[in-house]
Amino acid sequence: MYREINPHPLLAAYVDAYWVAAVTQHSRQRILPDTCADIIFNISRDVIAVADGEQIAPHTAFVVGTMTAFQDSEMPANTAMLGIRFRAGGLNAFTGLPLQLITDGHLSLKETAADWHTTLEPLLAKEISVRGKIHCIENFLLQRLPAAHNNFRKIQHSISLIQQAQGKIPVAALAAGAYMSTRNFERHFLQSVGVSPKTFTRIVRFLEIRRQLKTESHTHLLSLALDNGFYDHAHLTREFKAFSGESPSGYQQR
Repeated sequence: MYREINPHPLLAAYVDAYWVAAVTQHSRQRILPDTCADIIFNISRDVIAVADGEQIAPHTAFVVGTMTAFQDSEMPANTAMLGIRFRAGGLNAFTGLPLQLITDGHLSLKETAADWHTTLEPLLAKEISVRGKIHCIENFLLQRLPAAHNNFRKIQHSISLIQQAQGKIPVAALAAGAYMSTRNFERHFLQSVGVSPKTFTRIVRFLEIRRQLKTESHTHLLSLALDNGFYDHAHLTREFKAFSGESPSGYQQR
């Protein structure tokens, strides 16, 4: 079972969704890059193992950074997890954590936001229902709603431009639009989002191609490659495989 819950409108600039995943049998899933970072709570009765064999006790949480490649994830039987999926830049705005420290990795919530660990985890442990836990998280976030400082607004505007252009926009143009030097822009973007602007544009372009493969089944792959700024079909295939672990044609056929 997997479901998503929309956040409060005041949180929508920072939080993409809350999500709940629960299985009764062992499950394996491929997770693809999506430009987001997550805080994930173990709401099971048992300890669960995450990447690298790290053990996550019940009612504790870990933070997953922005991904630049696919990851295969396993959920043991009778496991349940509750996540906060932050939009690009959202987790940094709330915690001040330089997101590049956990790119393609994870840390316990205790290591990344000690005050969240000591306050939020005990609150969630007291709540029995998933709805109650989400309500608790929402109130916690609303009480800590960050002020949208100037750099945050600039980076968010740049993210919007990248998404509107479907990843086909040069970094120099983004830096100029943010009234920053390219080097300064790249530094702020990396800290806020966890990946460089160039990598972010590649991920956004990958997500757009994946959408097109899913919704436009008759699209010729060479046309798809050229329309999305690739030199040829082979270039598209290499890039798509790097993010998803499979070829565009393989993804299109399943």
